[in-house]
Amino acid sequence: MDGVGVDERNLEAEHPAARLLVDQLGAGAGERAEHPRQVVDLVGDVVHPGPAAGEKPANRRVVAERREQLDPAVADPQRRRLDALVDHRLAVLDASRKQPLVGGDGVVEVVDRDPDVVDAERLHDLDAIAAARPERASYTGLVLSVPTRVQADRVGDVWRVEYEERAADAGAWATQHGLRPAHEDSFRICLVLVDVQNTFCIPGFELFVAGRTGTGAVDDNRRLCAFVYRNLDAITQIVPTMDTHQAVQIFHSVYLVGEDGGHPAPYTLVSVEDVEAGRVTVDADAARSIGAEPDYAQRHLAHYTRSLARGGKYSLTIWPYHALLGGIGHALVSAVEEAVFFHAIARRSQPDFQVKGSNPLTEHYSVLGPEVRDGPDGDPIAAKNERLVERLLAFDAVVIAGQAKSHCVAWTIDDLLEAGTAREAELAPRVYLLEDCTSPVVVSGVVDYTDAADAAFERFADAGMHVVRSTDPIESWPGIAERRAGATR
Repeated sequence: MDGVGVDERNLEAEHPAARLLVDQLGAGAGERAEHPRQVVDLVGDVVHPGPAAGEKPANRRVVAERREQLDPAVADPQRRRLDALVDHRLAVLDASRKQPLVGGDGVVEVVDRDPDVVDAERLHDLDAIAAARPERASYTGLVLSVPTRVQADRVGDVWRVEYEERAADAGAWATQHGLRPAHEDSFRICLVLVDVQNTFCIPGFELFVAGRTGTGAVDDNRRLCAFVYRNLDAITQIVPTMDTHQAVQIFHSVYLVGEDGGHPAPYTLVSVEDVEAGRVTVDADAARSIGAEPDYAQRHLAHYTRSLARGGKYSLTIWPYHALLGGIGHALVSAVEEAVFFHAIARRSQPDFQVKGSNPLTEHYSVLGPEVRDGPDGDPIAAKNERLVERLLAFDAVVIAGQAKSHCVAWTIDDLLEAGTAREAELAPRVYLLEDCTSPVVVSGVVDYTDAADAAFERFADAGMHVVRSTDPIESWPGIAERRAGATR
């Protein structure tokens, strides 16, 4: 929708009666969105005013301090604006870009101290249309703009989110666009953000996912943030997963010892043969620090590498220390954190954070479960996250994005398909993979998982999942319109 225009789907645009020195319709079309003028007195419910006494009138055709500035409004057929107000000589709505309702401390000057410049109970433009929508939950056909305060150029940086300011912004944004509380959604969409943390997404951090472009995760998150803001009204809940580790874990260097007596370097692959031949052993002191006896820990290492090989998974990889609990690398990317917080306030929707990876005896790429779930004696060491599976099944659509496409994202999706039961089969057609919001692990001259990640996504599509782009409207995604129609009957 442009300006204050109406079309055949909208109600008649609302407008207040003319007041002293209030701009006529169209006078503000070329003005900036904010007018930094002085507040003379506390005034409630103000819209864009005309010039103050003694200042130049809006378009040089009326005299300052004239009671009603009367340039007749003219319709613009190319932008569908002002059609309801052609030749309405006292129209007072400003055709410039809509601003949020102005509160008692609005930054405009009102000359005659009239607190009722616009009738407080009446809204206009987006507010009037939002208030007049039929009683229903989410309006997934609406694609919102990105709030002006969002700083897309800082996605690759770490900074403190101004929670109080963003909360106020989100509340105003929800009012302006008529966003309803998420619990009213009749068609429920879950956005799963896999490990969108500094350690994977910020250049210079331990495991920055660069992809082949060198800027993979930064570009992914720029698109991801825009996707969240544009689809605030459609996304019911956001589920961020948090890779969470401590120093001594099976995939960190300190836990293992090579045949030269030193600890293996990052990105070393440890095979079954390495363990059985004694080329790689467990550091006894490290094992004791996590409550494991050295003999048990060594048997577990052999069992672990065999289990990975049998399951067709990657060999045990020695990763750089990363996502350490309490560290800055563990935190969500600032821009993504801000978007998640904005959504929580605007839609009254609590994010459902999922912590994974803290078990020291297994890798944990998938949010749904670890790589190996039992020990050498058949003892369980971890389990599948059945609670999350049940929660995902409660949604009409599950959208997945995050890092890395070749590891945590791929393994999470694989786990959704793993059992091949009716439950997983039911979920697969509801899953949408944002292919432009995820990248594979590529370490130049060391490893490149691009081809493996692409092959995995092809496999997921063959299983009934949908590979889509964040820039396409949700309503255009396969199956959305049909399922939405069924959900709202």
